Amino acid sequence: MTAETSASSGAPSTGLGPWMRYRRQYSRLSPPVQMIGLQLWLPLVFVVAFCLCYINAFHQPSPKDIKVAVVGTGPAAATLADRLEGTSNGMLSVSAVGSVDDVRGDVRDGDLAAAFTPGSANQPARLLVASGAQFQLAEVVQQTFAPVAAAEGTTLAVDDLAALPKHDSYGTSGFYIALVWTIAGYMVGMFIGMMGQTLRHRVRLGLIVGAGFVFSLLGTLFAGPVVGAVHGHFLSLWLLGWLTTISVGLVVNGLSYFIGRFVTGAALILFVFLNIPSSGGAFPAAFVPEPFKWLHPYVFGTGVLDVLRDVVYGVGPGTGRGATIIGVYAAIGLVLTVVGKPFFDRRNRLRAERGKPVSMMLAAQGAAMAARQAEQAEAAAGTRPHHVTTSGAPTSEGPGRDDDSRGNGNGNGNGNSNGNGGGSRGEGLRDNEFADEEAESDAAAVSGAAAGSGSA
Repeated sequence: MTAETSASSGAPSTGLGPWMRYRRQYSRLSPPVQMIGLQLWLPLVFVVAFCLCYINAFHQPSPKDIKVAVVGTGPAAATLADRLEGTSNGMLSVSAVGSVDDVRGDVRDGDLAAAFTPGSANQPARLLVASGAQFQLAEVVQQTFAPVAAAEGTTLAVDDLAALPKHDSYGTSGFYIALVWTIAGYMVGMFIGMMGQTLRHRVRLGLIVGAGFVFSLLGTLFAGPVVGAVHGHFLSLWLLGWLTTISVGLVVNGLSYFIGRFVTGAALILFVFLNIPSSGGAFPAAFVPEPFKWLHPYVFGTGVLDVLRDVVYGVGPGTGRGATIIGVYAAIGLVLTVVGKPFFDRRNRLRAERGKPVSMMLAAQGAAMAARQAEQAEAAAGTRPHHVTTSGAPTSEGPGRDDDSRGNGNGNGNGNSNGNGGGSRGEGLRDNEFADEEAESDAAAVSGAAAGSGSA
């Protein structure tokens, strides 16, 4: 008899280590309380990550190192550039160029936020911007150069290479469309990863591709023709949304092999809490602090927004950089999927061979099932009104779990220390941490997290 079994039966527990003693004490709680307690890590992650990422990044946007150019030749242009940069307190990074034509492409690509051409008393100063690339940047540089033009005794005329349409006044529609596709992708990958552990690779990939097809279609349809946030480009946006959901789904599915039910938190951190502040969608990268500014070229959202802005407004670095970022994430997801399945199977096999106990969540679920079966048996015997047990209807696993689950009915839900405590789910899945009830409770938390991310 092992140390844990002895402890469960009331025998001396001197052989138990601190962790197993904790598990023994925890298993004395009611099964629902056990399962709730084992899921409280997710709101903890949400609170901490929301404060460190969203509030930290957005509470006081401070533009820094905004790249602009002064158009002109000779010492006067160089002097003006140096003066503007020196008096901006680090907000501007100013260079001098010979002509507007030299920087028109840079402004459209987003390498420059604006190009300023000095004026005179009889000629207005001109500012070249591309608000479709980033509305906040265009607003900031207009506010910055209007006083400069006034000091010259003239006005400021703005030339917008990619003006935003009236139906998207602030340029945020693309950001939220990308967010819809991303959240749909990680939720699909999460559910498949936690509930589809016995499925073959081709089935899991088929589900990711098929679900991505449907959800990207719905997202594009509602954002475009139904709501009117985007006009035109339906097929291009649908394809982009499909690739987005597939790529995110692959990454989350691959990660689930390695971290189990905790993939929910990993997906939130990777695709929401780090992705949104760093992508340049809510605020330009020049407005947010480190490390979000440093992460900007690498996060998934940057790639999606680069492609989307090029398709809808014709601005940004083009589809090449964005497509590369999306492709890299998809490739990482495929590698994690291919490597993860053998890792998952080997880990479960070693746990069984070494006689390790089942996970605390699976043990709590076994105890809950035992309690339900006990209520059901009492109702069938007529000792309790039958309607009390309707919520505990038997599952397809019921007959196979009966003996083992009732053995845990005393509240000690940590199973047998020889690894057989998971027999309630079958020999092949006794150490499976991706149980259905885990997934259901994670799903509720993720839905709330997704809603919170949308508000950002």
